[in-house]
Order: sequence, then C-alpha cells, then structure tokens
Amino acid sequence: MRPNILLITTDQQRHDALGINGNEILQTPNLDWLASSGVNFKRAYTTCPVCIPARRTIISGLHPTAHGLVRYQDGLDWEPPFTLPGLLGDAGYQTQLIGKLHLHPQRRRYGFDNIILSETPNHRPTSKWQPHNDYADWLRDKGVPFHPVSHGVNSNSRIGRPFHLDEDYHHTSWLIEEAVKFTTKTRDPSCPWFLHLSIPAPHPPLVPPRDYFERYASLDLQPAIGEWANKSAPLHGINPVSAVGPFKEVEIQSAIAGYYGLIHHIDDRISHLLDRYFEYGNPRSKESLWVLFTSDHGEMLGDHHLFRKSLPYEASSHIPFFVSGFNIEKSSSQSDALVSLEDIAPTLLDLAGVQIPEGMDGKSLAPFLQGQTPETRETIFGECGSGGKLAHQFMVEGDLKYIWFAETNEEQLFNVKEDPQEKSDLSADEELLQPLRAKMAAHLEGREDYQYIRSELKPCRNYPPRVFWD
Repeated sequence: MRPNILLITTDQQRHDALGINGNEILQTPNLDWLASSGVNFKRAYTTCPVCIPARRTIISGLHPTAHGLVRYQDGLDWEPPFTLPGLLGDAGYQTQLIGKLHLHPQRRRYGFDNIILSETPNHRPTSKWQPHNDYADWLRDKGVPFHPVSHGVNSNSRIGRPFHLDEDYHHTSWLIEEAVKFTTKTRDPSCPWFLHLSIPAPHPPLVPPRDYFERYASLDLQPAIGEWANKSAPLHGINPVSAVGPFKEVEIQSAIAGYYGLIHHIDDRISHLLDRYFEYGNPRSKESLWVLFTSDHGEMLGDHHLFRKSLPYEASSHIPFFVSGFNIEKSSSQSDALVSLEDIAPTLLDLAGVQIPEGMDGKSLAPFLQGQTPETRETIFGECGSGGKLAHQFMVEGDLKYIWFAETNEEQLFNVKEDPQEKSDLSADEELLQPLRAKMAAHLEGREDYQYIRSELKPCRNYPPRVFWD
C-alpha cells in the first residue's frame, strides 16, 4: 500500500517561530524532533504572503501569477486545472481536510472526499463568505452558551491574553481531536489516506490556553527593530488591528507571548495526535507515513514597528518547512535550497508515487529525502497587493533580498544570510542593486498592473520607507 500522508499547515507562523530554526525562547520540542529526523528546509518562502493566494498555491502547486490571485480578495470562484487532493484521490487515496481551507465557496471540496471546516475560531454566521464553522457548532453541542470569541480579541488584533475557556475547548485542541478521530477511527482501512490538517493558529486572536500564555508573559520578549525603522515614540490610541506602528512595548510583549503560547500549544497537541496514531501495540504503528509541515505565511509581530502579514520582509515571507516520516526510509539533513509553497503538491505526489502533472510551478523535493542534492531554483520572486498602497515585488537570490514598493518606487536591499532580521538596508549600494534591478525588470516585463521604471526608482538607503511613514 502507498504511504499515508499528513500535511500540517499552520497560519501566520514565521520561519524563526521554531526552536530548530534558531528561537531560543519558544518551546517546540516535538516539531524540532520531527524536523531533525527528516529534511528541514531553512530557506522556504511564500510567494504571496497573505491567506487566500498562499492557500491556492498550496493546493495547486501554482505560483500566484499562474492561479490568478496576487492579493487578499475573498468571494472569488476558482477553477484550478488540478488540485493535490484531487490527484491523490484519483490515485486511490482517501482525502480529508480538517480546519481552514479559505477558498470560495465554503463547503466546495476542491478534491477532498470530506471536509471538517473551520476557517477561524471566530464564528461569523451572517458573513457573506464565512457563514459555516463546524467548531462553533461543536461548542454549541457541548453546551457553551456564548460566542467562541467572547473574550473580545479581534481576529486581526495584536492584543494577547489567555483563552477564556478550558484548554479542551480551544480551537486547536478541537482540530487535533478531529484529526485523531479520522486517523484512528473513521478513515477507510483499505486504502492510504491524505489528511490536510490546516490549523488557523497562530493567526490572531492571540489567545492560547492560560498555561501557555503564562509561560511566556513574564519573559522579556522584544521585536527586531531595523536601523531603517521609524524612530518616533509609540502611538497612543492606535487601532488594535493597525498594521503600522510604532506600538507600545507592553502591547507587543503580550502579543508575542500570545503568539508563542499558541505555537507551543500546537506542538504539544501534534505530539498527542502522533501518540494516538502510533499507539503501542496497534497495527497502525507499523504503517508508513510522510509528514510535511509548513505555514501559509509569517507574522511581522512588531518587527520594525509593523504587524500582521502581506509584507516582503523575512518575518512575513520566510516560513518553516520540513518533511519527515515514520516507518519509511529517509535521510535527515538541513537544506539551504530555495523552496516555496509551490513545491508542496509535487513533493507529496512524488512521495505517493503519483505522476506530477505538467504545468505545476513547483519542484519535487523528494530527492532530498533520498540523500540527493538535486538542482533547485536560483531565484524566488514574490509579490502581494497589486493595486494597493503597499503593493510590492520581492526577489530572493543568493544571500540577497531585493524589495520594490510600487506606489512610492522605493527600494530596499538586505543580506538575509548575514542579517536575517533585516536590520540594515543596503540599498545605498548601487553596485549591488543594478543586477537585481535588471532581473526584476525582466521578471515584470509584460505586466500591465506594474510599471517598473528604473529611472524613477528610489532606494531608501537605510531610512524609513515613506510607504509606511509618510
């Protein structure tokens, strides 16, 4: 029988929000162990760091420019030429989604045999696009008499606080129990399974169970502030969902505590899922299983006085990404290859022994699991927000990341190997800029939604970009 496949995606988890990726404060021992026992891809990026475009890419293996969405826009029908669950289903897999799909319309299966759907812990029964929420229905059946987010923290807020109910009622806890039920009880034992466990945390609201919040609330948690960031005093009276600061220090510290607590909780609950699946003495303990873990995009989390996602900076676009497995031959290593969300679909198809269709933009990473070092892309191009104020293009090549903001024509340049927190903008260096400008110009040739005119470019030269602080 072909191997079972578990795709775990979190929402808004940045690359450095794993212990194995250099975080000395956040505790993720189970995910760290999984990553170290497989191949941990240290340079993985999302090519459109916002929800729906990234999720289209995950399910299709297509770059945002190929699947047609390069910014956040809800309520759009989509007819992909193929989907990962559809192709696996055609090959005999039972396919299941638990959690967030964030595609339109709700309940459309996009190739999954079955969906247990909860885009967010926030129940929106009168929403035009998200009226259905199986988590809210479950809470109601459990006798919870009030709204799931009656704690008052908005789904885009930077406010952190403990969850107001018992841990077993938490959104992440419910999702994992549904995954345990599928993998140990309701799955078809006569065929392999593919489960996409799509966890909406650590996306706000930043409300982990109380024990997890308190583990981090008393620590000195500081964001990374670049030399180029705004030097103004923190603003008072700013909207809690505002993405641009400066913010109050105490506010950001509680946000980081909530964010870390959510991830720590995910780590423990994933351990619970694997413990139940590979339960001692159960025949399942000998089944082969591939596990791919990643996130749709990151979270600025106060870095450079910015919050939320969609931006080209490392905190927003650089994501965790590893492939591991059980009862299956595999190599263990860390790779500096440039990989992206486009690579998920071809990799999992390859590991399942299913033909990869022509037209996918991603590359299979399966050879890395076999101890090989195949050729990979030299450059990653990303973008977000065509037509919006913060619309941008970015390019990662070698040690460098080049950023261009379309509305102001501002440029930034970072050496992300030597300066992974992007504290020093190198855009004053014309010698470094010129070849990257040439490649960006070639990349954008023929695009009608962007006008990249080299004579009008304005390097920020380590000063605050006007696109944020004008």
